[in-house]
Amino acid sequence: MREALIVTHNLSKTYRTGKVEVPALQSVSITVHRGEFVAVMGPSGSGKSTFLNLLGCLDHPSSGSYILNGTDVSTMTDDELAAVRSREIGFVFQGFNLLARTNAQQNVELPLIYRGESSQEKLSLALLKAVGLPDRGRHRPNELSGGEQQRVAIARALINSPSLILADEPTGNLDSRTSGEIMDIFRDLNRSGITVVMVTHEEDIASYARRRIRFLDGRVISDEIVASGLRADVSAGNPSDAQLHPAQGNGKRRSIFSPGELWENLRSAARSLWQNRTRAFLTTLGILIGVGAVIAMVSIGQGAAVQVQQRIEGLGSNLLSVIPGSSSQGGVRQGFGSVTTLTADDAAAIRQSIPGLAGVAPEASSRQQLKYRKNTWSTNVVGTTADYPLVRNWPVEEGSFFSDEDYRARRTVAVLGSDVVTNLFSDEAPLGKTIKIGDTSFKVIGVLQAKGGGGFFSQDDTVLIPLSTQFIRFRRQNDLRSIGVAVTDKKQMEQVREEISALIRARHHLAPGSEDDFTVVSQEDILQTVQGVSQTMTLLLASIAGISLLVGGIGIMNIMLVSVTERTREIGIRKAIGARRRDILAQFLTEAIILSGSGGLLGWILGWAAANIISKAGQLTISITPATVGLALGFSVAVGVFFGIYPARKASRMDPIQALRFE
Repeated sequence: MREALIVTHNLSKTYRTGKVEVPALQSVSITVHRGEFVAVMGPSGSGKSTFLNLLGCLDHPSSGSYILNGTDVSTMTDDELAAVRSREIGFVFQGFNLLARTNAQQNVELPLIYRGESSQEKLSLALLKAVGLPDRGRHRPNELSGGEQQRVAIARALINSPSLILADEPTGNLDSRTSGEIMDIFRDLNRSGITVVMVTHEEDIASYARRRIRFLDGRVISDEIVASGLRADVSAGNPSDAQLHPAQGNGKRRSIFSPGELWENLRSAARSLWQNRTRAFLTTLGILIGVGAVIAMVSIGQGAAVQVQQRIEGLGSNLLSVIPGSSSQGGVRQGFGSVTTLTADDAAAIRQSIPGLAGVAPEASSRQQLKYRKNTWSTNVVGTTADYPLVRNWPVEEGSFFSDEDYRARRTVAVLGSDVVTNLFSDEAPLGKTIKIGDTSFKVIGVLQAKGGGGFFSQDDTVLIPLSTQFIRFRRQNDLRSIGVAVTDKKQMEQVREEISALIRARHHLAPGSEDDFTVVSQEDILQTVQGVSQTMTLLLASIAGISLLVGGIGIMNIMLVSVTERTREIGIRKAIGARRRDILAQFLTEAIILSGSGGLLGWILGWAAANIISKAGQLTISITPATVGLALGFSVAVGVFFGIYPARKASRMDPIQALRFE
């Protein structure tokens, strides 16, 4: 006796719609032996297609058992059923079910990919030749006739050398001549040893089979062996001559990262996105803007931090600054400079009483209007002493700085920053010229070295005059905004800080245990504070820009859900030829990652361009580090994965038979 390939025992399928149960198949017990050609017949609604879907592992039975090639498949999981479809079964559908954006050869090779094998071009071309399409491998389905599409579907069904071919109304959409050619191919396949089970309602088509099973109301009403007397010339060639070889390998599925499947996912995603390129571009805009904003904001923030750090470090590492404020009034802590507690006498006392100092430079400032001939400029005028260039590490580039004698004599001399020179004198040499500061004439005796930077808070936009002159001409009180102290030995910084604190507390008559009404800070303290503020602001700016990434991610989720709906039938086709859940998941995740990754790459270009434009317009420094770019691009891909996982998971969990029926 021949070996049994298919054995069903009391196989039943009941569909439920709400509370209504519809029995589609009822207690079907059938045995199909290896090498048989079986025609399943019956009127519409008789259960023949449901029976075929159960045999093809596209659906789960409600009850009963189904043994295929010695294995009970009725209780298998979705992925286990996918493996069975990949190894044992080849499908030929009435509607052909070819992937529209894929050419004939790629359609034929697709089952190999889901089996974990590499592309076999020679085999796919040989199969196309065997079914009569030797020169049509590069054509897409819409470039083929109905009969040619069905031949491609037959070649695809044969690529994995299945033991069973299931055909659902394979000639339903074909003319009589083409139908005869297709049936000749099926008969020759059966003669080569392949078991064929075919659903049809046409008697002349059923006559090619040697066994006919008839269904009515979900039950088998007849099962008979017949002799086929039909014979047609086979002009297309015999598929059994195509030298079919089982796919090489040990039967185990490879991971989703196998080269063949990875390439198929990339190719499928690229085709889908290109076909809907306008929609895809609009979807990436959210990611593009988000990444661009993140890179622009972070690069400007980091650049500003670097610029401030360079300016602070440029003042010298041995600088202490005494700043008024940090007192407590009514329980409310005051900030730096919120009170006026430092005087010129405090600065003089520090100079006279504290050893180990290289210089002391008190500072008092006021905003004044400058004028030279017809040119005017408003800037900050700082009164200080002759120690200022040493204390602030800011030498004179042209001319000289004012002396202690200028300070004692309260002379009206001025040293200008480079920005002031540019705005007042243009190309004219400033040394020796007389300018108006307020209503007082000052002689320009020097120009400071340019610190650089520019923008709204440029260090070079300043004028320095003797402190004594500042008090007489522009301020009626002798309070200071700060006292700069340069320490000779950096190792003595903490000791000098403590001595200054003790001296000023004594001068201000502060009671023991009371808070200081001043603060002594080093350059390191200021640098740490500025860095902390800069990091906070950069994080805030990046967080605000990151909202665009989230909005873009929602857009990706939305468009991927639309794509899943549009490609439901494609999902069913892929599952029918062996795709597992993880394969479908990887396919749609790949598409989401390409969307977000493309948006991230374009966003990097946009962010770089925007940062450069802003830096030139505002004379700001930018800093685009590899870490910033990597973080933004990585986050954009992560957004694609996060928001793409739900649509991809939804696609992967689709029931193959429901997906195939989707219109």
